[in-house]
Amino acid sequence: MIRRLAIVAFAMFGLVALGSAARADEAASQAIWKRYWMAIEVQKICHNTAFSQSQYDNMVHLIDQRINYDLGAGVRHELMADAKTDAFDLTFKYGCSSPDSRNYLALFNSDLAPVAGQ
Repeated sequence: MIRRLAIVAFAMFGLVALGSAARADEAASQAIWKRYWMAIEVQKICHNTAFSQSQYDNMVHLIDQRINYDLGAGVRHELMADAKTDAFDLTFKYGCSSPDSRNYLALFNSDLAPVAGQ
């Protein structure tokens, strides 16, 4: 009986530890996703860029590869909305030549522009 309880306790501990690791991975994936989407939004605002659906698809595919397809559509949609608002605030308050804006533009140019065909 005690052995059975010990096995159940270890199994539950393993599930809790696995869940904590998954949440940490998800938080990192969310940060990466939002950073890339901020780069897209800053590019749109600062360079008056319009993307086609196929360009968006290519960029989303790249971002998903970077995070190992870790996030669902609902979470990604929230992050895109947050990134759009944050990018507008950043460029409105500090302009496109601010260090943060330049960092996002550099990220776009190095990682996303090649798949977007720019």
